[in-house]
Amino acid sequence: MSGSKNRRKRGSALLLVLFAIILLSGLITATVQFVRIDVDEYAALNKDFRARQLAESGLAFGTNPKVENSDKALLEQRAPDGGQFRVIISSESTKLNINTVLDTNRDDLLENLFGTWGVEQKVAQTAVDGLHDYLDKQAPAQPAAANLQAGAANLQTNPQTQPFGPQFRSVAEMSLVPEFAPVMKAQPDWMDYFTTWGDGKIDVNLANAGIITLVTGVSQATADNFVKYRWGPDGKPETPDDRVYTSMDEVRAALGMSPDQFQLVENLLTLNSEIDRIESTGMIAGYEKRIVVVTSRNAVPITYLSWQEN
Repeated sequence: MSGSKNRRKRGSALLLVLFAIILLSGLITATVQFVRIDVDEYAALNKDFRARQLAESGLAFGTNPKVENSDKALLEQRAPDGGQFRVIISSESTKLNINTVLDTNRDDLLENLFGTWGVEQKVAQTAVDGLHDYLDKQAPAQPAAANLQAGAANLQTNPQTQPFGPQFRSVAEMSLVPEFAPVMKAQPDWMDYFTTWGDGKIDVNLANAGIITLVTGVSQATADNFVKYRWGPDGKPETPDDRVYTSMDEVRAALGMSPDQFQLVENLLTLNSEIDRIESTGMIAGYEKRIVVVTSRNAVPITYLSWQEN
């Protein structure tokens, strides 16, 4: 009888031990899982921080006015830890300044551009009218003479601002215009063609053939040859032998335009970029951080007009 009781006690004790082991195993597993998640999150944060650090390093090279896209050794670097950055320097002066175009009533430029995207002429005209109407609705009351003088002074120091009439504060704001919706549908990358920075002139030493054709009215073939000349003898862009146009007379001759023809478009062109766009991407172990800034690389001290991260 007593032996049976002892066996039952030992059996109960064994069950308690097994239960304790199972409970302890569960706690250990949960703890390990918690620690693993915490470690993974820390590692992700650390890699994200490192990717941003690399992007900022690339940005330091990209904002140097003496550095060009052909300087691959500077703009594409790899760190000992496997991280790397890649920098692309471009210009806001290769895009249409939507505020300048609307203010100077060069609606034809917009309509022609939309036409190349497959937008019907009537729809394109409606979209342009919608852009004008949107700004008209934002117009404040007529400013006093003193305010007009202050606005004119501001324009001298900041080409983006304009003392007469409202402006789009960003390219993204154009999407708020209902009539512009068909254009956005026709060209999903439409934002890449516009800017709100700078004086509205197109840099002939950086603009692609499409924008050269649009602004000057020359044929696509002429614009292609105009751009290829910049590539230099090797026929490749962004290499050390690239050439630049140094005078408007040289530009006019390369475009095959008469003095009278060129006079109509010369005020839309420039030999130098006023506002730069630098895109720097930092990468490490599958993590990427991209920083895009708009600035004037020749300004001292350098000032960032726009800073975006993603």
